[in-house]
Amino acid sequence: MRTKEEIRQEMRAKRKEISKEERRVAGKEICKKLIESEIYLLLKSWKVAIYLSTTHEIPTRYIARSIWESKREVVVPYWSSTKESYQLTLMKPTAKLISGKMGIREPQERIPVTPEEVDAFILPGLAFDAQGGRLGYGAGIYDKILTQARKSVPKIAICYDWQVLEEPLPLEAHDIRMDWLVTEKRVIHCKKNNLL
Repeated sequence: MRTKEEIRQEMRAKRKEISKEERRVAGKEICKKLIESEIYLLLKSWKVAIYLSTTHEIPTRYIARSIWESKREVVVPYWSSTKESYQLTLMKPTAKLISGKMGIREPQERIPVTPEEVDAFILPGLAFDAQGGRLGYGAGIYDKILTQARKSVPKIAICYDWQVLEEPLPLEAHDIRMDWLVTEKRVIHCKKNNLL
């Protein structure tokens, strides 16, 4: 079985080969799949946390627009230098974005939101399995946020279809599983596959 770090390296290398246009098309297709699936009912939740995509990540702007058009609120992470951790803030459609820690964009204006207030999470990652296993970037940013969220909150990961591996990921007890995976090709309801 491959280690987490071996899988991360392979996925990072593969993701760098994706063109800007391919990313844009995948982002639009994933948003379409979200809207057309039963998950969209979950996105009618009041506060939906998304991530602001970096260079090689699937763009989330289409999902953000869809949430705002539904008259709901978008929540995103930002780096708090006082707490030395990622926290959550509301993001308005007109928000001015600045470059935060590691060059990750975040709103300049901060309207703090606690993880308990979030009604659905849309998350990135490097690799996934059909049982909802998620391999992030190694810093545990989302694991820390999700441990403070309500246990019942829907956790939806978006990714390229090739990021969903056939074999189960080498997960540890603290790793939080996703409820849904949405790729440009399909929607996977992880709990239906999770026989643990």
